[in-house]
Amino acid sequence: MMLVVIAGMTFNSCGKTGITYGDHLKKQQEAIDALIAKEGFEILNKYPDSGVFGEKQFVLLDNGCYLNVVDSGNGVRAIPDHTVVKMRCSITGLTPDYSLFDDSKEPVQFIYGKSFEEKMKSVENQKDPAYLLVSVGVESALKYAGHGAIVRMIVPFDRQYQYGSYSSAYSSSQFGIGSAYQDYARTPIYYDRILFQFDNED
Repeated sequence: MMLVVIAGMTFNSCGKTGITYGDHLKKQQEAIDALIAKEGFEILNKYPDSGVFGEKQFVLLDNGCYLNVVDSGNGVRAIPDHTVVKMRCSITGLTPDYSLFDDSKEPVQFIYGKSFEEKMKSVENQKDPAYLLVSVGVESALKYAGHGAIVRMIVPFDRQYQYGSYSSAYSSSQFGIGSAYQDYARTPIYYDRILFQFDNED
């Protein structure tokens, strides 16, 4: 049922006319700002020197994602193009609620450094949870966390750079840093919990 709703939202978003890419970015930031205000989040400009976050502290990463590390894991870090990452997560607030924290559901899987390829494969099957969940933005948390890590994130569909009074939309391609679903729905996702586990690790 969840992914059927998502498919409908995707169709409606793509069907709108007269809305520019910049308009989508503006609406996205308004939604993120509203979530931050509602939840009382404190946004940090740099990663804490101690590596420890307060419960409501998020660091704004260079790629536009907001990250809170609850538990950085056991010290084992993912190896680019090698480590198989299994992700369980739950999302709330900015999109229809969804959770993989259920024994009946398999975790989403991707190879660290190849999340973009996994995202593009998911376009072929919009019922695959990877269509909703896998993104370069989510993967970027693994620069700071390892096996067994628990994080929270706000992942935009794409980002906007601000240089003084000059603002410009940015995308490395026609695809943003969010998931395949986000590319089409033009919406951020708030992950209130992500658990990363690496294949073949205890």
